[in-house]
Amino acid sequence: MHDWQYFFNHDRSNLNQGAYRIFEPEWKAEILHWFSQKDVAKQQKEDFIQALIDFDDGCGDFYRYRAYFLAAEALSQFPECSLGDAIVEQLLKWSYAYFRQDKLDWQILPKPLVQTARKTLELTDRKRVIATFVHLVHTTESRSILRVAAEELGTLDPGNKSAIAALLLLMKQAKFIPWSEICSLGKIGYNNETVIAALIQFIKMKPDEITNYWLLLENIYQGAIIALGNIAYGNQK
Repeated sequence: MHDWQYFFNHDRSNLNQGAYRIFEPEWKAEILHWFSQKDVAKQQKEDFIQALIDFDDGCGDFYRYRAYFLAAEALSQFPECSLGDAIVEQLLKWSYAYFRQDKLDWQILPKPLVQTARKTLELTDRKRVIATFVHLVHTTESRSILRVAAEELGTLDPGNKSAIAALLLLMKQAKFIPWSEICSLGKIGYNNETVIAALIQFIKMKPDEITNYWLLLENIYQGAIIALGNIAYGNQK
């Protein structure tokens, strides 16, 4: 079975007679397997992905989102898809409240959509997700987005140089105690000499050099030391 329309098998004029296999849980594994088949023409796969992301349910987009998420998961089996970059970028926008440069405000999305998009990011083409986060880290002008992107990138790809550089930059420029950055660097900066040096420099700072006291300083220093213990085991300094 090579024709992707088999998985739709619907009658737009009479939806009650349609058997939308793309929305039936028992067909999901079969669909993903179909995308992995080498004897299925690339254009068939491309057309199926296009049909999924263009799905119009006519009932408030509930099924449109489900079709889109299925297309995103299919990228794990069909990473060469020409629509992959756009799909992963859209997932990223749904996953986090993101800054719209044109309107200078934050877009708030429904929580179920955000949660499902984040879960799907873990199921789609991993290399593309990492590349998209790297691009975001290098292009965003928002410190909040930079922090989230760097932390997520570090989780997906521990030791990622772009994630580490972004967190170090945020830590250096922080007007407040950089607790989040310290914790993240303690997770992803294993054996990275630049990270180790930055954390050592931080715990050498005097209290009057740190401008924010909303957390006890000893706890912050302890956090930095714990981070060093995670990434610099055996380091003499």
